[in-house]
Amino acid sequence: MPYLGLARKFRPQNFDEVIGQDHISQTLKNAILEKRIAHAYLFSGPRGCGKTTMARILAKALNCKNGPTTEPCGVCENCLEISKSASVDVMEIDGASNNGIDEIRALRENVKFATANSDYKIYIIDEAHQITIQAFNALLKTLEEPPSHVVFIMATTQQHKIPVTILSRCQRYRFKLISSSEMSLAVKNIAQKENFKIDSEALNIVTTASGGSMRDALSLLDQAVSYSSGKVTGEHIRGLLGLLPKDIMVSVTENIAKSDIHTILKTVKEINEQGYNILQFARDLRDHLRQVMIYLINPEVAEISSEDKKLFEIQKNLFTVSRHIRMNNLLSKALEEMRWHDQPRTLLEMYLLKMSEPYYNVGELINRISELEKNVGKGSVFESETPQEKESIADTGISETVDLIGVWTEIVSEILKKHPLTAHPLKKTVIKVIGDNSVQLIAGGQFDYESIINFQEQIIKLFQRKTGTNIKFKVVVEKNIPQKRQEEDIVVKEEKSKSSVEYEVKEDLKEIAKTAVPKHIEDIAKKFKSAAKKITGEK
Repeated sequence: MPYLGLARKFRPQNFDEVIGQDHISQTLKNAILEKRIAHAYLFSGPRGCGKTTMARILAKALNCKNGPTTEPCGVCENCLEISKSASVDVMEIDGASNNGIDEIRALRENVKFATANSDYKIYIIDEAHQITIQAFNALLKTLEEPPSHVVFIMATTQQHKIPVTILSRCQRYRFKLISSSEMSLAVKNIAQKENFKIDSEALNIVTTASGGSMRDALSLLDQAVSYSSGKVTGEHIRGLLGLLPKDIMVSVTENIAKSDIHTILKTVKEINEQGYNILQFARDLRDHLRQVMIYLINPEVAEISSEDKKLFEIQKNLFTVSRHIRMNNLLSKALEEMRWHDQPRTLLEMYLLKMSEPYYNVGELINRISELEKNVGKGSVFESETPQEKESIADTGISETVDLIGVWTEIVSEILKKHPLTAHPLKKTVIKVIGDNSVQLIAGGQFDYESIINFQEQIIKLFQRKTGTNIKFKVVVEKNIPQKRQEEDIVVKEEKSKSSVEYEVKEDLKEIAKTAVPKHIEDIAKKFKSAAKKITGEK
């Protein structure tokens, strides 16, 4: 007896066995019980979710010797013939190879004939969207008013390609993808019936890789059983799908968090040398980071095995949600560009390096500034956190003759020369001497405060250079600061140009200057062949 694949061997034979499509099964069963059988149905949805299977079950329910019934017996002559696709009253037509107007004309002629030994003549048209427009137009009249013993069932994965005139003549049923929980339960039952074992990691990979298609899941499982001889593990499934080992994804994720770009590039090199597909590596990393993000947000939603929970408990603290979103966007963009890039490895390396860069969420910074502004409004004072921001570390004293306010004016002047745009808030800063070697810098707002902090290292060095010792200083924010400022005293001292020349008017030239005529007046006079003379008020 020839081998029968799992997808065919475990094909549902009645409405209750169909997985994940209860909304359709129940509607069809109610229609049969109430004798509200339509003349045309359209089943649409993703591949491998049960459209053709449901069409065959409906055909058996209508043509069973005990029917029409919601529970076809599966053992009568009609049910067995329909299951084997050998019934003369149930014709399965491939829309891809019978899409011309001639085939539709032949179908129109055949619907006139009575059934052989069934109640209904049923036409199951698979991949109906591939029928041509002309053929659909030829089918319109027959589809709208067929003989009472004829039922059309069309199945398609692309409903948008079906003409609206056809859609309006059918009862439409939308099939959905099968959930991971439903698929996992079905795979476990099949494994038990087939006497093989499958671990939780392998089961998770099968349900994820199938993308909600039960047929894809069983085809992959069939291949894995042949490969592993009785026990399917995650390692076997990864090998079949070309997936990278899980520990590589874990290490790359940790290296991104640590910004260890040297190890990241080394890992990419090893992956390429071992013959792994670089595109698959990017997909695996994207899926792993997605699972970590989901586990961070809501562990109950994450589809991971119990063995991986300990690992995800560690990795969920590596990144914030905003950084996860950024990394996912970068990887998605990388995958889109890598398909057409002549050097996908180089492109991926650049994106991985970008993912490793420190990331600051603008939204979080804005929220932090808003909180600081609220505290300022309440009269709170902000002091810098680190010792460098708060005060210098000198212990030596300073001479009483040193004018710290004057020194601060010189410091601001020097910084303004080098940074005329960004250092402008320093001009508005008020300095307050609170000790022999301690001052307080008062900023009028959070923006000015940040500007002072940005130049803190230069301020420390300039204070040390001009006073001969380290000056302790702290920065505070006060909205109602004194109106008197040192702005008029803090000016940028311009150096005199070395190439400048000074002129002095001698005493004997002053008289000439009194009667001198401007050059443009002399030019005008010359055009009229005359001479210009300055007239003074003296008589």
